[in-house]
Amino acid sequence: MSDKVRECCSGWYEGKCRLSESVQGWGCRLMVCVPDAMPNNEHDKKVLFHHVYSFAQENGILECPHYREAIIDEVIDTPARLLEMVVVKSPLRTDLLSVKNE
Repeated sequence: MSDKVRECCSGWYEGKCRLSESVQGWGCRLMVCVPDAMPNNEHDKKVLFHHVYSFAQENGILECPHYREAIIDEVIDTPARLLEMVVVKSPLRTDLLSVKNE
């Protein structure tokens, strides 16, 4: 287990491990995989699952005793929960750098 996950795990409070106060995310505040868009079909859902699961595996989150792997499937199968994350994603760099002519 990585030091970051171990530190997070030691201060865990049931139901408090969220992406933010208003967004549950993937059930862990260390899971910062914000989807770019809503998946349109089963293939897109599989790609998103693979991306999120791989992130969790690479960062030691799957080793956390409080983390439930099944939450990834639950979120992907619940459009409202996915939409919460898509809406809060950071603006694109091009949007930030664009100059509006008034």
